[in-house]
Amino acid sequence: MKSDLTLSERVASIDIGTNTILLLIAELRGGRLSPLFEMETIARLGEGVQKNGVLSSEAMNRGLETLAGYLDRCASMGVEEVFAVGTSALREAKNSLDFLHRVKEQLGLTIEIISGEEEALSSFLAVDRDLGRMKEPILVVDVGGGSTEFILGKDSHVPDSLSLPLGAVRFTEQFLSSDPVREEEWDMMEDAIRQEISHVPRPGEPVSMVAVGGTATTLASVELGLKEFIAGKIHHFRLTKEALRDQLFLYRSKTIEERKEIPGLPPARAYVILAGGTILYLAMKALEYPSVLVSCHGVRYGILYRKLKANP
Repeated sequence: MKSDLTLSERVASIDIGTNTILLLIAELRGGRLSPLFEMETIARLGEGVQKNGVLSSEAMNRGLETLAGYLDRCASMGVEEVFAVGTSALREAKNSLDFLHRVKEQLGLTIEIISGEEEALSSFLAVDRDLGRMKEPILVVDVGGGSTEFILGKDSHVPDSLSLPLGAVRFTEQFLSSDPVREEEWDMMEDAIRQEISHVPRPGEPVSMVAVGGTATTLASVELGLKEFIAGKIHHFRLTKEALRDQLFLYRSKTIEERKEIPGLPPARAYVILAGGTILYLAMKALEYPSVLVSCHGVRYGILYRKLKANP
């Protein structure tokens, strides 16, 4: 696909994560970016990577099927250029190049595996542009399937960021083998999360915390009791630490099948929401944030802002 974009072109970004693959189609007009279509698929590409160190053939097939569908959508909407990036699972899996080669050969799509630092910068840029380049510092927390990014920045400048091996899929597979979860499993997971979060530097001045990613938007959806995902209600919703704590108790008390009946919780996320929510909760607790602003914008937005030097 061509890379020299005119003043009005349709572009797309695909964020290939450990648990989800996300698509954003937008129009670039006069240097400004206008979202047209978004889609999320829980493809579980990184399923088993924590244990086996490789992408399974089943996971790669799910990823290929998802990407093929996304490219069909892009073609039907007249997209001129697609930027695809891979994060934690593709960074760590020993056979990730096999997946990249299959995608290139079968779909003609090139995937760029980005570092944790690049992932963090993209998340921050998405939030910063969405909130209007805030003058006061913000701490962006992106809880993913395989890693969690903490990004402290101000007015498009990022002086400090950290990518940690904390993830909803990673810690579910590592610690939560029982259904429902046993107390000792929960305690071990909490201890491991606290140990990792201890590496996060404390901001030297008061800052606002913003959470991006599927874990955060799902927690907001559950708190709102939504029967279906409504971005307009979730985007900029403020989730309190107490409300999040109550959700965690709810998830701990139920089997995975019982969680699937909770309003606002997509059945495909029932397996990993407890670990993901615990990471965010313990981060809020350790860093002493009473609430967090939830944003529906994330890496896929930041990638387009970075690649195209566009404005929202």
